[in-house]
Amino acid sequence: MKAKIKTFSQIYLDRIKQLTNKTNQFNLTTKRYTAGEIANIASSDDYISIYGKLSDKYGDNGLIAISIGRVEGKTCHIDLWLMSCRVIKQDMEFAVFDEFVSKCNDKKVSEIIGYYYKSAKNNMVSDLYKKFGFNLISRNNESSIWKLDIANYKNKNKLIRVEIE
Repeated sequence: MKAKIKTFSQIYLDRIKQLTNKTNQFNLTTKRYTAGEIANIASSDDYISIYGKLSDKYGDNGLIAISIGRVEGKTCHIDLWLMSCRVIKQDMEFAVFDEFVSKCNDKKVSEIIGYYYKSAKNNMVSDLYKKFGFNLISRNNESSIWKLDIANYKNKNKLIRVEIE
């Protein structure tokens, strides 16, 4: 499998908007965004905004993963983490998260805060942050908050060859 993981670009903003507004199962916060909000995030230094494309021996799956993190000082808050259900169980989430951590390092971020907001359809990702190495800091029936100190983070992707910027 081969992945391209890059920061948001103008050419893909419509696809990014489409995914943010229709992906439900592999979506940790289920936040929805307008085209204008996505364009503002893409052009802001206050955000880490990346997308992932995946291809394999059967063909190109196109743009299938999106991550948006809001940087506040040394902390990055994950506002959106989603992936198309057509690539579930292929470990693309690990490739995307490795690059997300790299972008955090570039911005001198030392910790990442992740949020999971339970919906009727997203239970399958309720423990995703645990798989990434986060520690649980708060939980109630409908949501959880997780924290990762990235100083000792080790890449999780073992299967996908990644092309980055």
